Amino acid sequence: MLTKFETKSNRVKGLSFHHFRPWVLASLHNGSIQMWDYRMGTLLDRYDEHDGPVRGVEFHRSQPLFVSGGDDYKIKLWNYKLRRCVFTLLGHLDYIRTVSFHHESPWIVSASDDQTVRIWNWQNRQCLAVMTGHNHYVMSAAFHPAEDLVVSASLDQTIRVWDISELRTGGNRPFPSSKGPQDVLSKVKGKLPPSVNADLFGTSDAVVKYVLEGHSRGVNWATFHPTLPLIISGADDRQVKLWRMSDTKAWEVDTFRGHFNNVSSAIFHPHRELVISCSEDKTIKVWDLARRICVHTFRRENDRFWISAAHPRINLLAAGHDSGMVVFKLERERPAYSVTPNSLVYLKDNYVRTMDFHNGRDQPLMAVRSQPNASIFSGGYAGLFGEGSSSQASHSAAYQAPPRSMEYNEAEKAALLSYDGEGGSYELYVMPKSYSHGEAVIDARRGVGATPIFVGRNRFATLEKGKVIVIRDLHNEVTKRVTVSLPGADRLFPAGSGFCLVRNEERVILQDLQQKKAVGEIAAPHVKYVIWSDDNSKVALLGKHTIVLASRRLEHLATVHETIRVKSAAWDDSGVLLYTTLNHLKYSLPNGDSGSVKTLELPIYLTRVRGPAVCYLDREGNPGLMPIDPTEFSFKLLLLRKRYDDVKRMIAQKQLTGQAIIAYLHKKGFPEVALHFVQDEGTRFSLAIDSGALDIALSAAKELNDTATWRKLASEAMRQGNMEIVELCYQKTKDLENLAFLYVITGNFEKLEKMSKIAEGEGNLMARFQFSMFLGDVESRIRILSDCGQILLARLTAKTYGLNDLLEELGGDDDRIPSYDGKIFLQPTPVCYEFNWPQLPLNRGLFTRDPNSEVFEEPTANPYEDAAAFAESERDATWDDDAAKPTVPQVLDPFAVDLPDADGVEEAGAWGDEDLEIDGVEVVDTQPVDQQDEFGNERSEDVVEGGYYVAPMPGPGRLVRWTRNAALAGELAAAGAVEEAMKLLSRQIGARSFVAMKDAFGAAMIGTRSSLPGIVDMVPTLMYLSRVEDAELPAPVLSLVSIRERVRGAAQQVTVGKFSDALRNWISIISSLPLIVVDTAEEQAEIVKLLASCREYITGLKIEIEQKQAKANNNAARQVQLAGLFTTCGLAPNHIQLTLRAAMKTAYDTKNFILAGTFARKLLDTAPQPSLADAARKVIQACDSNRSNADEVDFDDRRDFVVECSTLTPLYAGQSRSSCSYCQAAYLPAVDGSLCNICGIGTVGLAVEGLRVTRKKFA
Repeated sequence: MLTKFETKSNRVKGLSFHHFRPWVLASLHNGSIQMWDYRMGTLLDRYDEHDGPVRGVEFHRSQPLFVSGGDDYKIKLWNYKLRRCVFTLLGHLDYIRTVSFHHESPWIVSASDDQTVRIWNWQNRQCLAVMTGHNHYVMSAAFHPAEDLVVSASLDQTIRVWDISELRTGGNRPFPSSKGPQDVLSKVKGKLPPSVNADLFGTSDAVVKYVLEGHSRGVNWATFHPTLPLIISGADDRQVKLWRMSDTKAWEVDTFRGHFNNVSSAIFHPHRELVISCSEDKTIKVWDLARRICVHTFRRENDRFWISAAHPRINLLAAGHDSGMVVFKLERERPAYSVTPNSLVYLKDNYVRTMDFHNGRDQPLMAVRSQPNASIFSGGYAGLFGEGSSSQASHSAAYQAPPRSMEYNEAEKAALLSYDGEGGSYELYVMPKSYSHGEAVIDARRGVGATPIFVGRNRFATLEKGKVIVIRDLHNEVTKRVTVSLPGADRLFPAGSGFCLVRNEERVILQDLQQKKAVGEIAAPHVKYVIWSDDNSKVALLGKHTIVLASRRLEHLATVHETIRVKSAAWDDSGVLLYTTLNHLKYSLPNGDSGSVKTLELPIYLTRVRGPAVCYLDREGNPGLMPIDPTEFSFKLLLLRKRYDDVKRMIAQKQLTGQAIIAYLHKKGFPEVALHFVQDEGTRFSLAIDSGALDIALSAAKELNDTATWRKLASEAMRQGNMEIVELCYQKTKDLENLAFLYVITGNFEKLEKMSKIAEGEGNLMARFQFSMFLGDVESRIRILSDCGQILLARLTAKTYGLNDLLEELGGDDDRIPSYDGKIFLQPTPVCYEFNWPQLPLNRGLFTRDPNSEVFEEPTANPYEDAAAFAESERDATWDDDAAKPTVPQVLDPFAVDLPDADGVEEAGAWGDEDLEIDGVEVVDTQPVDQQDEFGNERSEDVVEGGYYVAPMPGPGRLVRWTRNAALAGELAAAGAVEEAMKLLSRQIGARSFVAMKDAFGAAMIGTRSSLPGIVDMVPTLMYLSRVEDAELPAPVLSLVSIRERVRGAAQQVTVGKFSDALRNWISIISSLPLIVVDTAEEQAEIVKLLASCREYITGLKIEIEQKQAKANNNAARQVQLAGLFTTCGLAPNHIQLTLRAAMKTAYDTKNFILAGTFARKLLDTAPQPSLADAARKVIQACDSNRSNADEVDFDDRRDFVVECSTLTPLYAGQSRSSCSYCQAAYLPAVDGSLCNICGIGTVGLAVEGLRVTRKKFA
């Protein structure tokens, strides 16, 4: 059994799969209905309108509907798009057990404890038929998948098959024509509505066709076979019975015995000749329908099973039990295959077949000995239910699971089939030299060993007991044994001749089989498959939800995370990894950028990427070819590799569309490129602002025409010095104040005068006064003051500036006007008289190839073949006639406003610009270009031809170089790359929260920066402090010396009893350790020891705080327990004495004399001072005379234990435990995935690489 999804909830009584979406409905005993996405493992919705348990639920086949029935006697029809109940059907008089839809008609059949089966029309909301005849609770009812039949099961020990053909045709059987009570009854029925007739008298449209008797107790379930005339039933007599029908009768075929309690449900597998039954004996049994035997049993410890369901389209099953439900498969559906450079080799129908990738020819290679029919029943398949056990051991032992994997040696034509089981096994098939394809069955050479792989031309390796790699030749004889260098190894993967990859639960190593040592190592948890590129330069390690990309020597390149299962992967020729999940075909670039290529209806397994097509195998083992569009990831790859000329070609050809490309370009720092894919004006404006393209931003702003857009454009234009656009923006927003200031600094006083006149016309006195000050117009200021009634201020201004005529007009001078010996306010001097700042015209350098970029092979004119042509055996010679003709592409600037069409280019000489030939006259260039500069050096070719200077591209800044060269979290934090440092710490120490590290990050970043003051009114110069020995790395800020000083200070605070301050300092120290940078492995070892000390002190101080709380609550047992735990923390010897003295006193005061004597003896063992030793001896004497404890304290120092840090209680040896991924604090497994209480950084129960603070290898 392969468990795919499980929930924890109340008892599940009903289950239903959606036909097309990855959804499952579960109806619960507490009255809720849950809709789950079993692929994503998420709860989609919850419905809570039923009053009481909901026992039946089912999805409609094609409509967005489902139906439910419960103990409130109601049938509810729900619309999951509207997320509400559409209507309720009333009529049953007792609990409703099951409900289900008809496959064609708008009908619902329901079974109830009122001993009836009812058929409803959910369109007109009427009851069509009430089928009576059972004399006990009807436990289930279901429509036939093709015929007009209904089967019902009841606790009256019978199964009834009902014919409802009359219900479809709408006919009614007439009553007898004789007069009597029937005539009266007919008249009464004729006067009543159909629904009332159905309730009172039943219907004649549904009649009993068969009554099946054979169970000795009540029948809980009965259902039809999807295609055969069979019925399966399960009952309280612990038996599962198989029935067969004909046109005239039905009879019992066989009985399946094996359950030890009531059988709750029994169903046919929709795609296999199997029966699945679940029972209250806590088991699910799988029965072979042909051989009539139980072939496997899956058992839970404490949960009874109540319901089972099968997916109608794919091989998925579900079962509901007391504490939730589980979705599972009976077997792996991945076909066994191997890929060679030229062909696909796969196993199908007991043949090893080969398909040529070049011509698509598929043929059998060799026949293997057939295995028994079953493929699901191997003892190696133990799922979530625990170890599988069969009730028919003698039968099921003959079955063998299908091969888990296959390896093929093309040189020797040998195939290795790997099987799961106890320790693993394999079969080796070697084709004789004179052997023709598919001629006869080849005998296998079998052996025991896990995951066999070829490691040479005529050698293969297996893993034995996780400790030894055994090398064998093709005669299956052992030639060498190599000790595995990785503890807990459980799987091998191929890695070329002489090498192999070895996996455990956390890491993968590259094992050199010649030198017998590991030559590479990488952290990659739970790797399932390994995919090598064609040249073996890169490898993809596929986990359940992750893909780790690495180099040949397992140097980490990138990690891709997925929310659903990764199924397969294949490399294309350009270095892009294409991979499939359950429902998508995706890609990943070498740097980890990923995206979707195509949506898949069903999972497929990639075998090879060939241009714009992928080869694959489906779950049935059929090879196929799927065309894809590689444009998106080809564009991103060219951009990543800085092949800007090819990027420009793709842009000019307009091969790219979509918002994903725009977002990617914007994120990667190419907003000017993204402009060519955008039609939305708002997005165009944002991209133009980011790229500094003011002309495009201006056109977009005119279309948007809102205040916020104009203000943002004004800010960017001011930054670039384009005063014309700034002026336009201020005019659009009517920002007169900023517009006036713009005219002042640019010296445009004419427009300032016009603004003054506009303000005068609007009566804005304040604006007029400000403009007059900018213009230096004193007379205007005097008139403005006079107009607003400020006569004295006007006279004062006229007197100050010596304008006597105006002073006389305003009333002359008098004693109220003071005299000032001030300076005249002059007109401000403009900053510059040119309106726009001068700018250096530069050649656009975006698509100039970077000489420092990686060297890659140039793409051809047509880098990808056509998918349809690939599918043909031979390519048509006339294909792409144009591609055969060498053409010179027209050089176009993709950033030009208007690009001319290539077809519209006029012929040369159309304007008479052909070479002019005049006989006897030699044309001489009268203005030769000077090819030398003023220093006699040859001019740059760019300057001569372009007419302007092309500035060199700026190199990466100091922070960029620091980030690029950083290998440690402390170096990244010092460079300011906080996000990258957090990602690295998440991988190394499983950091879940960085709140505690905020101060440490700030100190690391600020410590590498300094500022030098410049001249007055100038911004200080920012300096970056590099290492003395390597300027490409930041100077280490957090040093081991400073940490030692802080540790001594925190220890002193513990000594003097300042526990709150000490706890704060210890937490600060443990938060700083991940960002320390040291030089030697010895210093790294000291950091690890300091980390352990921090953990012990923080744990002890938290225990002390909790002890004070227990004392305040008068909880003596808890107080003594915590005092004892404090003594077990790994503190310094002097602190241990203090903890033992405190524990001794606490135990003695609370009359726990046995524990007090124990602590006193431990105190004497530490050689304390004489006074303290005397006190301990006195306590021992007093306690020995009264050996008793007043409280029952959970503290047994005779057993080994550690402190469980979530509850601060003892965690004794032998109990399951987890630990923090960073500080290694101990926890119960129940809190796995939570944040550590001690360090506040790590994740409990997470496997990680480990803390690394030095560039040297740490042994």
